[in-house]
Amino acid sequence: MFTIYQMMNKYKQLQSANINPEKLADKLYKPITRDEIRNRMIAIANSIHLAKLLEFAKKAYTCVAIDEGKTHDYHNLDFVLTNPLEQMKPYPVEAIDMKDGQTSQDYKSAITAGFNRIDIRKVKIGSVVVDGGPAQLKCFKDTWNDSFYHDRDPKYYKILLIPCLCHRIHNSYQYIAGKNNQLQSLVKDVHRIAELCRIHADDIGAQCPQHVSTRWIYDYNICVFILKYENKIKQYINVDHDKIVQLKDCLAVLKKLILVFESDKALLANCYIWLRKAISALNLLTSNLHNAFGSILASSLDSYTLDSDFGGLWCLAFSLTPRGRFYFHRKFVKNEEVEDLADPL
Repeated sequence: MFTIYQMMNKYKQLQSANINPEKLADKLYKPITRDEIRNRMIAIANSIHLAKLLEFAKKAYTCVAIDEGKTHDYHNLDFVLTNPLEQMKPYPVEAIDMKDGQTSQDYKSAITAGFNRIDIRKVKIGSVVVDGGPAQLKCFKDTWNDSFYHDRDPKYYKILLIPCLCHRIHNSYQYIAGKNNQLQSLVKDVHRIAELCRIHADDIGAQCPQHVSTRWIYDYNICVFILKYENKIKQYINVDHDKIVQLKDCLAVLKKLILVFESDKALLANCYIWLRKAISALNLLTSNLHNAFGSILASSLDSYTLDSDFGGLWCLAFSLTPRGRFYFHRKFVKNEEVEDLADPL
């Protein structure tokens, strides 16, 4: 490398110019301080953030997904912008600290703060997806005088409320697993086997997935693990092979459903189709394969989705499509037997 000292030795006239090599080097190669790096990174992040918000601001409407996250130290509401119709990837735009509490008024304050930070960038909120907790839902219902509905703010009181189907599917399984005695006994056995497998992971040769209290459908992964390492597990505890296979088959349907609704390409208009197909599939497991849990889980899924207070929302969204209008016209106007709907994707 050609250093400053080498340059001065080669060009003798520089030696008489009273140049200090160290000072010259500091000017030419001024180090970047930590604060300068931090400020530059913040500026770049802000420019990206504003560019993303500008993309959504250009759209007629945007859907905001509100996801509640909890740890030992933090309780946040995360706001994510989505627009499946435009094939835009979700963008996490804001996180509001829920430090005050968990009442409906606390949620109303936090949601209002999140909406205001989105609205200030001219993003028009058309719908909002919430996890379905009573305190959150209350903020949007006309039954509460302090809800957005009664605020009559033109930006917010006409927002379309959409409950998160992923949460409802998890809850449908969790609820019936605690109510049906036969299913409850099996699920407890599965969780007990999972804990035992994690203790003896070295002997089994693999780590068993852990039960997730907020994602009950992940029990499917536990069932798959138990069936795969059944012979080794039987050294420690009895395994009801047939029942676990039946539970796994049912959970496979529910897990597929969640994967569909978790996709950023999932459309509200297709939710009715997927729910109908999943309920039919679970019922077929019982009628065709004598699965003891298929019809039980189908009934619970139906009560949490299509037969719930929000069931009309998914029916309406489907009926507003040409395909849905044709389907409902044949089914309810002409009273025809309509075959199972084909895959919407």
